[in-house]
Amino acid sequence: MGFEVSDAEDEGLRRAERRPLDESARLKPNSWSSLEIRVLDLSELGFRGACEAKLQRGGCITLEVPGIGPVDAQVEWQRKEEFGARFILPVDLDSVEWSVSQRRETLAQLLVQRAAAANAGRRGADAQMRRRILAALPIRKTG
Repeated sequence: MGFEVSDAEDEGLRRAERRPLDESARLKPNSWSSLEIRVLDLSELGFRGACEAKLQRGGCITLEVPGIGPVDAQVEWQRKEEFGARFILPVDLDSVEWSVSQRRETLAQLLVQRAAAANAGRRGADAQMRRRILAALPIRKTG
């Protein structure tokens, strides 16, 4: 399953919870080159990133993940500079050495994305973004 917004995702059927990030990483779109990308979120099943390169949907890529090393993935979608990719094998998020120190910037991005979803009348996407915003907050509601 990729990260493209679909009816299934609007209905809350995402298979793995995404962790918001804003970290740079090296991506190999082929065997002879690499480029720097921004990893915007990460789950055990895949990630969402941003780069200026045009990636081929269905193409195999390799993401350098700190703490894990090279991880093979398949591009599921690309819209402008953002793309989503599914890991070939799930990754152990506890082994990942990226921090969530950029939480405020990431939270701001999530708020902007939620506003865009609400303005477009995409209720399912709006609800999904609300859950992601709540997960990114440093304080949790108890009881």
